[in-house]
Amino acid sequence: MEEFQVSTAALTANIPVISITAECLPEAWEKAVLAVWDKGLEVKTQYDKPEDPPSKDATVIITITDPFCEPRIHKNFPGGPEELEAYRQEVVAGIHDHWIDPAAGKWTYTYHERLFAYRPLSSI
Repeated sequence: MEEFQVSTAALTANIPVISITAECLPEAWEKAVLAVWDKGLEVKTQYDKPEDPPSKDATVIITITDPFCEPRIHKNFPGGPEELEAYRQEVVAGIHDHWIDPAAGKWTYTYHERLFAYRPLSSI
């Protein structure tokens, strides 16, 4: 039995919708990475160089049944505790928002800026 489900009925622009269920965060992350690698749509992005292989794209819905169980971080998480803390500060506090400067060839956005600038439509 597969570790994930791919909905062929719910495709948006041919982008697969993958559903993952896992007990903990690291298990969910690993299943999601493998599912997108195996079932994701190959696409070229604005970040790819001409010689780069295509990136993978999918909509992934993740259910974690026990999100506070250990381990909480995957053993193969890129970087270490310092990098994870910098990422947390980047998303929560916006420590890199000042790096946004597309005209200078710098970042075009940060996750913090996108999250905190988001305003849902009142008409929904």
